[in-house]
Amino acid sequence: MLLSVQLLSQSEHETLHSLKELSSLATTVGYEVVAQIIQPRLQIHPATFVGKGKISEIKETVHRCKVNLVIVDGLLSPKQGKNLERAIKCMVWDRTQLILEIFAKNAKTSEAKRQIELAQLQYMLPRLVGLWAHLDRERGGIGASRGMGEKQIETDRRVIGMRIAQLKEELKHVAVERKVQKKRRSDCLKVSLIGYTNAGKSTIMNALTDSELLVEDKLFATLESTTRLLDEKSRPKILLSDTVGFIKNLPHELVASFRSTLEVIRDAELLFHIVDINALDYQEHIETALQIVDDLGADCIPRLLVFNKIDQVKDPTRVPIFRKKFPEAVFVSAQSGDVAELRESIIRFFEKKMLTVQIRLEYQHSRNLSYIYEWSRVDQINYEDDGIHLRLTSSSDNLNRLRHHMGTSYFQEQT
Repeated sequence: MLLSVQLLSQSEHETLHSLKELSSLATTVGYEVVAQIIQPRLQIHPATFVGKGKISEIKETVHRCKVNLVIVDGLLSPKQGKNLERAIKCMVWDRTQLILEIFAKNAKTSEAKRQIELAQLQYMLPRLVGLWAHLDRERGGIGASRGMGEKQIETDRRVIGMRIAQLKEELKHVAVERKVQKKRRSDCLKVSLIGYTNAGKSTIMNALTDSELLVEDKLFATLESTTRLLDEKSRPKILLSDTVGFIKNLPHELVASFRSTLEVIRDAELLFHIVDINALDYQEHIETALQIVDDLGADCIPRLLVFNKIDQVKDPTRVPIFRKKFPEAVFVSAQSGDVAELRESIIRFFEKKMLTVQIRLEYQHSRNLSYIYEWSRVDQINYEDDGIHLRLTSSSDNLNRLRHHMGTSYFQEQT
């Protein structure tokens, strides 16, 4: 059963949309949603999340519909979760716990599994109180010895604390490996795909790079950052990175745990912001992604808005309206492989940032040709009596690398 509180600051549409998304999250885990309850309130009840008068209705619905899990559309404090479970005699999760469960089920690599476990433990740590309350007995008098429950909580806290420290240390080593990998790719131009979960980022990635990444019509199918070459022959090389999907109210534990994975966003020269054009709340999806990008410190990176799934649009006026509203955006159908405009947008973006230089390479230093071809595009090459004359086009960073490697005397002219 889904449970929501509609505050005065929220419209009915916002509440229902959020519940629909929560229902999709629950279905992704494998649960069947049999009921939902919404309570309008001025504010969240500090003890039980919903008002005490609503408890009896929830309890009756739990019994009548044979509910074994209630999912709250919001973040419960440890106290609220404990009190609500005790009152309705049923297990209670909040939105964060559900999302953590989905991530745990979808994690494939050892790094993702560590990141999820760390997020789960950080979420669990302040919620240990009450788990062992059944071991306590009423104890009176000043200086009474601690109950068994309190002792067990201390033990659990110590064990969880040690495991959190261990996971952080292991993820540090992974981060070091990631930096080495990042250094190896320093001569490449980088594009990162960002967007709301299930917007079609992996499908676009496959269409652009002829890859076969996992594509599923479910939330958070992709948790690992995956990088592929746009074109094996292009110089400089252009790398595309797929990233974990975003969602409204993404748990801060997850953002913190996945920060190293999400660094591919901060390292990019261009962000493709993928949006499902059929999403009713597409504007909220856009704002959610922009907020997370801002939190990551990547808000200064150029972004290209990409509306995907135009082949699934039922209203024939929708695409023309969106084209008028977002004149700089690109419209694609990744499912049908219609991404030519998107590919051209990548090339155009980087061409504007490219510099062209003329160099003369003496024959005795022709071994440097391999570096030249690796770090730049050779537009023209002529073999003259005084050496090899080349016209090169590349990014300023790569041209600086060539100057450092070969010496500035080779570079004759910049256009």
